[in-house]
Amino acid sequence: MKIYQVVGTWAFDERLLGKRMIFLAGPRQIGKTTISLLKLKELKQENNYYNWDVISVKRAFSQNPYFFLENIPEPPPKPIISGNSLPKYWVVFDEFHKHPKWKELLKGYYDELGHFIRFIVCGSARLDLYRKTGESLIGRYFLFRMFPLGPNDIILGRSFNFRKAWDAENFYTLPSPPPDWKEATRQLYEISGFPEPFIKGEKSFYMRWKDAHLSLLTTEEIRNLSRISDIVRLQELVLLLPEKIGSPLSINSLSQLLQASFNTVKLWLSALEKVYLLFFIPPYSERLSRSIKKERKCYFWDWGVLEDKGKRFENFLAVQLARSVSAWNEWGLGEFHLYYVRTRDGKETDFLVVKNRKPFMLVDVKIRGTSIDPSLLYFWERLRPRFAFQVVPEGDILKQVRPGIFVVDVSRFLTLLV
Repeated sequence: MKIYQVVGTWAFDERLLGKRMIFLAGPRQIGKTTISLLKLKELKQENNYYNWDVISVKRAFSQNPYFFLENIPEPPPKPIISGNSLPKYWVVFDEFHKHPKWKELLKGYYDELGHFIRFIVCGSARLDLYRKTGESLIGRYFLFRMFPLGPNDIILGRSFNFRKAWDAENFYTLPSPPPDWKEATRQLYEISGFPEPFIKGEKSFYMRWKDAHLSLLTTEEIRNLSRISDIVRLQELVLLLPEKIGSPLSINSLSQLLQASFNTVKLWLSALEKVYLLFFIPPYSERLSRSIKKERKCYFWDWGVLEDKGKRFENFLAVQLARSVSAWNEWGLGEFHLYYVRTRDGKETDFLVVKNRKPFMLVDVKIRGTSIDPSLLYFWERLRPRFAFQVVPEGDILKQVRPGIFVVDVSRFLTLLV
């Protein structure tokens, strides 16, 4: 089965980039290297890939910092006035952020060679973290993120148009997706959104892959990123988190269970976020009285780790919404943010997408039943978003409760996302 990363391949759109470098960040084993190599193959420039985890690459760099030019013809002179011509050659640096002076080196490469070379820099947590420090690369790159798969990555040939999807007059009769789309949605939910286990399609393979992936993130990646030494208790924290999915996360409660200080648990959670094991969704409090303002919700990037069907389904939708919000921002379609809404007396809706600082879409998740949740109506009346959806996992459902408020099955809902 072929995988086409809609979110990732957008990073290679010449119209968007100009001559800027591409920073491609995301979880380990999500396909950043694969998609970069496919781009080089398309250009017949496969030899221009360099991984800083490989000893021979480090050795070549130590002998000559410009060693990557050996596969590129004589550089053309740098134009006196920058024109509209785009770089002719592409060079991929994988894990380059592991070099202590990577930012200074990239700045030099870009300033000297950027008129004829497009640089792609791949990395996971550390690239996304350390690109924020210092200002040496400002104006020289665009950051793109790759996330776990959605059905749009699997059903090839489907064109996505955000404005058409959300503004079309026939939205209220949104058609049921074809069988292959429904099957892709089902397999993603039941296994994982990471390419390798999804392509294998076997639960037994996924279980072994999951254990190895968790071990990689909580040992090697954590040690590379931080000075955390208490790996055993950090892994205990990971084992506690599945029960916390879907609820505001109390660090005080976790610190008591782990017999660790509040600041220590907070540090561990931050590290797990940086290695792309977890992500957090904050509460939305504007326009709402008595709303929760501090405690975030926690979700796994790999929803397959969750056994509870309700929590897994909510986590699955959280990832699909998070990747769409990120893509819409990167595509310049507006300023989007993802929240949840909850009041102190227990009224809650799982997700709220805000566009340009205004509520755009409420999404509530229900594992069964099509009766509208009273909390969804409560927040609809107070926030007045454009749409509200109650999403259920099965069936062929599109029920309009009020203008703009729908009960919808997940396959149909995902046709609106990236």
